[in-house]
Amino acid sequence: MRSSTKVFINNNKVLQNKIFKFFLSAGIGLLVDVMVYSITFTYLIANKGVKIWNYQTSAHEFSLFISYSCGVVANFSLSKYAVFAESTVASRKQFFRFAIIAGIGFFANYTLLRFFVEFCDVVPIFARILSALSLGFASYYIHKMFTFKV
Repeated sequence: MRSSTKVFINNNKVLQNKIFKFFLSAGIGLLVDVMVYSITFTYLIANKGVKIWNYQTSAHEFSLFISYSCGVVANFSLSKYAVFAESTVASRKQFFRFAIIAGIGFFANYTLLRFFVEFCDVVPIFARILSALSLGFASYYIHKMFTFKV
């Protein structure tokens, strides 16, 4: 990175703000999630249900599982190295904690997604964005206090 860019980043109070950096990294993770969701929902399974063993799942549920997993990996990587870089917790332990919180977040997202799609008639892609945004602030504080212990 050029030294003038480093100086700008180091002197810019907004870019030094942990909450801003967390939401930026979460936003990038969300973009990964929504893009994968959109591609999976629209092109890979073409809005049809998916049968896994004896369980029939809807297109929006299956797409959420795939996209959420991709978003978690992107979000963890950015959170670890860009937001909570000073954390002394071992990487493996951080990822384990992050995955636990992400698992809880998955079911919260799943519940909200079903609510928006099945009860409020929101288009699935917009419902995915709404469900993710609804849980953002809680996620920051949980990761700060538990996952990375900063």
